[in-house]
Amino acid sequence: MPCIAHISDLHFGYNDPLLVDALRQSLWQIKPDALAVSGDLVEHATIREFEQARDFLQSLPKPQIVVPGNHDLPFYNLWLRAIEGLRNFRRYISDDPTPTYVDEHVAVIGFESAHHFPVKGGKITEQQLESIVQRFAALPDCLIRVLVTHHPFDLPAPATARSLIGHSRLAVRRLAPVVDVLLAGHIHISSSGSTSSRYKTRNHAMVFVQAGTAVSNRHKGETNSFNVLHTGRSAEGEKQVKIDRYAWDQGPSQFTCHRSLEFRLGKEGWAQVRHLSAH
Repeated sequence: MPCIAHISDLHFGYNDPLLVDALRQSLWQIKPDALAVSGDLVEHATIREFEQARDFLQSLPKPQIVVPGNHDLPFYNLWLRAIEGLRNFRRYISDDPTPTYVDEHVAVIGFESAHHFPVKGGKITEQQLESIVQRFAALPDCLIRVLVTHHPFDLPAPATARSLIGHSRLAVRRLAPVVDVLLAGHIHISSSGSTSSRYKTRNHAMVFVQAGTAVSNRHKGETNSFNVLHTGRSAEGEKQVKIDRYAWDQGPSQFTCHRSLEFRLGKEGWAQVRHLSAH
């Protein structure tokens, strides 16, 4: 099954070197077909932090789909944020606003949800949304189509709409017919689920997959983690995605798989079919 590793919220300038090395080793052991990085590569958007993030990404498997987060613009200086924006991200990380990976099984496309304003929250502009829909609609239906942003379109209850990307309900209604999986970060807490719980997009539910913070010290009640997605077809021919959550184990000082969930695309859209394991 094609394999996509999903890491997020590295926050260079505020992270643990031990975790950085362990994440690198884990990713090379997994050898994903593609690596999705859903934003917040740095903490203060300084040149030194971006150099560290660049060097780290260069040491990881490729190809890579990398999108910026709100911290990849100057976060604590609003004047500098307005002047510089994503200048350093584009210089040191990527100047591609829509990084793309496509093979015979899966298509992964990233879009920027971090803008000058709002400072913490994110948004997809009308122009971006139209472009996303057109890009994915042009792909063959047989592909599992994955959208990568920093800010989430969906989260499990009891999260409110204030935690989601701006105008999420409109965006999900437009995206659901042409997108299968939504990858995001931002909140430093991992989760996976079907958009059918929050949004009533008949026959077109998507899978949302949240990555925790991979290597930063900015914990929010959850250990450092990342995701690995295995995409393919079930015995019945349905599209399926298995999501492995790798979490940091302090004892052996390594990332290990703690949970696996499986989702399949049925008549009502994507839904979880089973909880495969819990270690």
